[in-house]
Amino acid sequence: MFNSVVLRDWQSTAEGETVLQHFYDPHSSGRKLFGILEKPNLPASVEEVSYKLFVGGRVGVGKTTAIARLAGIPCQSTYIETAGIHKTNIFWPVKIWDKTILFKLQFWDAGENSMKKYSHILTACKEKADAVVLVFSYTDAASFLEIPQLMSKLSQGHYPAKIVIGTRYSSTVGNQEVSSAQIQEFELKWKVRVLRLNSSMSERNEVHKISPIMNVICEQLWIRDQDYLLKQGLNP
Repeated sequence: MFNSVVLRDWQSTAEGETVLQHFYDPHSSGRKLFGILEKPNLPASVEEVSYKLFVGGRVGVGKTTAIARLAGIPCQSTYIETAGIHKTNIFWPVKIWDKTILFKLQFWDAGENSMKKYSHILTACKEKADAVVLVFSYTDAASFLEIPQLMSKLSQGHYPAKIVIGTRYSSTVGNQEVSSAQIQEFELKWKVRVLRLNSSMSERNEVHKISPIMNVICEQLWIRDQDYLLKQGLNP
């Protein structure tokens, strides 16, 4: 169903481990959050690509927490709605065929009240976005049922990749309002993979736990670009 161009287990290889050393914070056990003018100190031969991702979803499903998890930074223990626009840069190395590529992912997250109060915020978040990341909670069935409508609304007028992330996933079926059957039906109908995030994690091995999600996100962006270039070539 889904193509694979990214070497999925590369981060666990000796080469991948060596590259990832540049992403850790020497003063903690986790990854480093890079500033606006910072980036990992990798060889000049490593190609860098940059993408803008707009994160959408119902209030309280864990959009900001999901971004923090992907960035490898501590998550807030209490819910606080995002004020205005919050931008987080996440660097992630992948191996595509025989080439190491550094992805710079710029996640744009905006609070619901801010978007309602200031109409330009939604426009700014959507403008030139390379992907829309739709977030729902496995403990909120309504948030999942809204995803198709959100995909259509946030994808109008351009050609973004579509990424869906389910938060608060648990192997305990009792507290899950979204079933595996619903997820499978959604993936088959919309041809979009659903990525899942479980309870918060820490320690250095969080990189290897989060790498499957990051690899798929990077892969979808890469495939989106290749499809776009192909269409441009066929329809000059």
